[in-house]
Amino acid sequence: MTLPRNRWLISVTALLFTVSCSGDDEAKNGKSADKTVEKHVPKLHDAEPLKPESLKPLENAPVTPLPQQGHEMKEEVTLTGSIFYKSLEGGFYAFVSEDGNRYTLHGLNEAFQQNGLIVEISGHPKPDMMTTTQYGTVLQVNHVKVLDASRVIGKDGNPTH
Repeated sequence: MTLPRNRWLISVTALLFTVSCSGDDEAKNGKSADKTVEKHVPKLHDAEPLKPESLKPLENAPVTPLPQQGHEMKEEVTLTGSIFYKSLEGGFYAFVSEDGNRYTLHGLNEAFQQNGLIVEISGHPKPDMMTTTQYGTVLQVNHVKVLDASRVIGKDGNPTH
């Protein structure tokens, strides 16, 4: 017999909470929540109309071009080092110069895509360019000169000759 009585008590309590939160505060103040919001929203008919003279184009106004970030071409560099295949992010060919700097090569001809190839490479560094490889500075390749192909190995690490 306790179970139906508890259900009845819970139902009455829930009904009292619902009725007590029904918005009596709005009725006491004589305002509705919608009217309070409307008071702060500007109306379109209150706006000042645009005058034709304010829409005139500026003549002889100085124009300063914005610098293009990431697209500026640095001076061409010539580096000596090795091309390596990296299996990261689906695989790519990287370049490590003799001084230890790392480069991600853009525009490398397929003929030079050989793991372990020692080359002299010329190109434009693009330090502001991002890649998924995140391996050193991007180098836009212009010219490649093979210096030594005797150390070329396959992608799997086995010699190709």
